[in-house]
Amino acid sequence: MEAVSLSGPVKTTTGHSYPTGKIQVMGDTFMFTLDVSEFSPEDVIITTSNNLIKVQAEKLGEDGAVTNTFSHQCKLPSSVDPASVTMSIESSGALTVRAHRLF
Repeated sequence: MEAVSLSGPVKTTTGHSYPTGKIQVMGDTFMFTLDVSEFSPEDVIITTSNNLIKVQAEKLGEDGAVTNTFSHQCKLPSSVDPASVTMSIESSGALTVRAHRLF
């Protein structure tokens, strides 16, 4: 998702070297997908505020030290209904955020 934002700056930091995700617009649905496979679902924190979605994850080693972090934010386009945002994490580690576009 290096073309992550349709309307604003994007900040991504990650401990892994492969692409972090992508954006798709299909009909009336805005969707973006992030790869968080290196983290357990309970390690992933998602917050939303003012059409900005923030995804953060932190992996701890057995000694309690942080071994990997991930941070990503995406500003939803103004054409998206923020109340329609849904999120899911697949067993493959793909986090998908969907929202309905307003016309």
